[in-house]
Amino acid sequence: MADFNTHLVGAAAVSGLAATVLVMTGQFPHQAVIGYFVLGVIGGLLPDLDSPTSIPIRIVLATLAVVAGFLVVFTFGTRYSLVELVILWLVCFLFIRYGLLGLFDRATVHRGLIHSIPAGLGFGLITILIAFHVFTASATHAWLCGTFVALGFIVHLLLDEFYSVDLSGKKLLKKSFGTAFSLGSLGQPVGTAVLYLAVIALFSLCPSPRPFTELMLDRDTYRGVTQRLLPGETWFPGFLRRVAPASLMDR
Repeated sequence: MADFNTHLVGAAAVSGLAATVLVMTGQFPHQAVIGYFVLGVIGGLLPDLDSPTSIPIRIVLATLAVVAGFLVVFTFGTRYSLVELVILWLVCFLFIRYGLLGLFDRATVHRGLIHSIPAGLGFGLITILIAFHVFTASATHAWLCGTFVALGFIVHLLLDEFYSVDLSGKKLLKKSFGTAFSLGSLGQPVGTAVLYLAVIALFSLCPSPRPFTELMLDRDTYRGVTQRLLPGETWFPGFLRRVAPASLMDR
């Protein structure tokens, strides 16, 4: 199984590449793209929520609880009094830090149903609902938020599956092969069925994905990207003149 650093770097690399493509399209604000990237990294850590010994995950969740509390405050900052906002912040923090985490500890086992593809889709759909209904994001931006969370989640599963291949040559596959990138658990048929039903229900509650899919599948969206896959006649035009002394450039 891949360690915390591998999951963090892997999710950051893939999310960073996807975020870079979005920046190159010129259709998304840079602040929003940074948010997508952060969500992708968080998604890359979510499968280990069911690991009771994962201290880094606990640290990340504590940080996430603090950030989520402030996001709620920023959303309702012009509507409620200071005391009400402090109460909202505390409730959000305690709910994420202790409520959800305690629920996962009691209800899950490591590499159980949480560590599966439908769970990743579920986390992505939950993100869409929160972005759309709580933070009033547009349908397109909400689906991008959920897509990055699910993308990071899937990267985590793929890394764990890759690390289940024994590259030392002693044996082809480790015992953990097939337990990471899974569609559910044959040993938990009821739980698997409930998980799939939850994914269907969450999808039905989400805003229509049509604006998002039309934008992502439109060739015009990526026209600027395809034209800039490789540099033109010169590399980094104008950059060297800015960072190098003029005397060196004249030689």
